[in-house]
This record gives sequence, structure tokens and C-alpha cells, in this order.
Amino acid sequence: MRRTIAIWILVVLAVAFLYIGASMLWFNVPAPLIVGMPPLVFWFLVVPLVTPLLLGALYLYDRRHNPQQAYFTDPPG
Repeated sequence: MRRTIAIWILVVLAVAFLYIGASMLWFNVPAPLIVGMPPLVFWFLVVPLVTPLLLGALYLYDRRHNPQQAYFTDPPG
């Protein structure tokens, strides 16, 4: 359980870094254009597409390693 919580915190920090850190470090430049957009606009288009992949992978990991999850998903009776 502790490991899963630690991984959840790491993923939240990774998503925060994608929005704040990566945009300041690598994409806050005026040129060259990426797919006709400034790099920062392109980055803020890509990050919302990547974030569900990270959270989905974490969700699958959590379901597999959390024994309480199976108890709540079984139908009663």
C-alpha cells in the first residue's frame, strides 16, 4: 500500500513537472515552429494527451497490486 501511494505522489509530481518545469526549461522559446505552432503552445497541446496515459498506467498498476480492489468490485451474493 505504501508503495502505491508513493507512486501516486511521484506521478502527480511528474504531471506538475510536465506542465511547469518542462515548459519553462525546453519549450519557452519563440522558434522553431512545431507543426505550425510555437513550441509552448504545442507543449500545452501534448501534455493533456500524455497525462491520461500516465494516470491510466498507474491505475492499472494499483488495481493489480492492491488486494482491497478485488473486494469492492465483486458483486454481492
